[in-house]
Amino acid sequence: MRYATTLGAGVLALVLTGCSGVLTNNATAGKSDDKTVTLYSVSGPEVTDPILGAFKAKHPDIKVNKIGLPGTGEAFARVRAEKDRPLGDVIWGGSSELYTANADLIAPVELPNDAATVAKDPNHIWHATDLLFQAIAVNTDKFPDAAKHPKTFEDLAEPGYAGGKVAFATPKSSGTSYSLLTTMVTLHDWDYVDRFVKNARMLDGSTAMFNMVKDGEVGTSFINEDLGAKWIDAGVKIKLIYPEDGVSGQIGSAGIIKGAKHEAPAKTLVDFLMSKEAQQIMVDQVQRRSSRGDVPAPKGLPAVEELKRADVDEKWAAEKKDEILAKFDDAVKSAG
Repeated sequence: MRYATTLGAGVLALVLTGCSGVLTNNATAGKSDDKTVTLYSVSGPEVTDPILGAFKAKHPDIKVNKIGLPGTGEAFARVRAEKDRPLGDVIWGGSSELYTANADLIAPVELPNDAATVAKDPNHIWHATDLLFQAIAVNTDKFPDAAKHPKTFEDLAEPGYAGGKVAFATPKSSGTSYSLLTTMVTLHDWDYVDRFVKNARMLDGSTAMFNMVKDGEVGTSFINEDLGAKWIDAGVKIKLIYPEDGVSGQIGSAGIIKGAKHEAPAKTLVDFLMSKEAQQIMVDQVQRRSSRGDVPAPKGLPAVEELKRADVDEKWAAEKKDEILAKFDDAVKSAG
């Protein structure tokens, strides 16, 4: 499978070549007439609740049983453990490369709203639900001098951040941190990672990484831009800095679990996540960038054209995930 990623005129286009075994939305309905969808979600209620509320209003006959999980790694580990007898129907959250890396667990299904998204997988393993960039977050109460704020990834590996001054979630459980890690390696190779982890305070999940900078337990962290923008609007004393040496980004995704018992309503749910109605909610209430070309970015976020995006090889990030995580673990152990 070959990947090519381009970004221009504010539109992200992802083209993959090679496609087989795809089910269309008109394929035979699922394995049960029960209209209950079990959803494994790795996003917080601030992301999922507004959209699921709109789904319930539009499809009152379908019940969504949402099971929240702390990270994409845990979600796919659960799906893999259940693969011989799937208990879930849909997984929502996390970046596209993690779906590609676990393609054996996801049913290839073509859905109507796939055509409207600016990031497409012709293999139909993942379905784009949002575009998400990561920023450096600085607690301005803890670090009030803007002249000393980090501007690049490279800055965060400097001795001034030694002693766990940068919160970082383990990329084994955090899709956000995995995207950040592959960006670090792409921009500065593994010698940078060796230096960075000496300054990192390692945490079990993304939520802890975000909250520690919000609460002032650390002065610096990484954060998904939508959550950071929301917190700033609410008066939280943080500042978002998009690294000048390259910005990490994700194609937020959803997928239908292979062997799902409730395939028909699962298709309805995932297709709705990409609908213009849901995507407008994503922008207006979640403050996250839409995966559709016909829904403008949220107010307060910089235009995509203003960001220097890191050119991460999606194929490498997906296919070499185990190797990348093992090298990261080695770096953490070496750092003591």
